[in-house]
Amino acid sequence: MKSAPIALPANCAQRVGAELATRIVGVGETALLDEPLLGLIASRECPGHVLLETLDRVPEWVKAGRVIVSGFHSPLERQVLRSLLRRKGRAVKVLARGFGGQSADYRPTPEEREPLASGRMLVISAFAPSVTRITRATALTRNRLVLALATEIVVPHIAAGSPLAALLSEPRR
Repeated sequence: MKSAPIALPANCAQRVGAELATRIVGVGETALLDEPLLGLIASRECPGHVLLETLDRVPEWVKAGRVIVSGFHSPLERQVLRSLLRRKGRAVKVLARGFGGQSADYRPTPEEREPLASGRMLVISAFAPSVTRITRATALTRNRLVLALATEIVVPHIAAGSPLAALLSEPRR
């Protein structure tokens, strides 16, 4: 799928910052950014009961019409995305790598194709197409973007001493 520059709504652009906001490209339904976004962020390692408790909340979020914004990278986040898309929920996926350009179009997973085509999903990145690998630094930048876009945040689990714990202790814009 061909990416295009994304013009963030004024409230999102203000929270994200002018410099970062101008670099965002994406594929999918940009109108999702006009809605209040529920940010989901979790550490990679997570107890099973936390995963189950979080998955139990997905039907409530879908019924309420919430748009979930996340990197959908940790195992918990990936499971939430699967459940969300199966239930016809809406999502904004923030990548920790670039896409776009001549040879790096976004290739959706099979479960993302229908939601992207039907306007229930947006995939965005603030990285240059040359950034092809996810690193700790790009993951932290991605998570900062998720936090900046979100009007409300759900954090099911944070591993003590993790980079995510440090990030969440930073002041929000």
